[in-house]
Amino acid sequence: MQKYEFDFEFELPVTYPTTAPEIMIPELDGKTAKMYRGGKICLTIHFKPLWSKNAPHFGVAHALALGLAPWLAAEIPYLVDNGVISKTN
Repeated sequence: MQKYEFDFEFELPVTYPTTAPEIMIPELDGKTAKMYRGGKICLTIHFKPLWSKNAPHFGVAHALALGLAPWLAAEIPYLVDNGVISKTN
């Protein structure tokens, strides 16, 4: 099993907890289509509806576990297979 580590950042919007935090992985910026400028990962289709149904009960840990983790599980193997990222990154 290979292990890849990435630093991430998140921004809490003024309307938090009604609005989900934005999660960013700056070192993957521009390497996948499922990412916005600045390294923000795309959570609008799958995670935002879940967040809106469960606000204000959800917190940052939910955003990481239910938003970031599935995104990483789908995107990182794709990026590795296509040679976009490697173990040395």
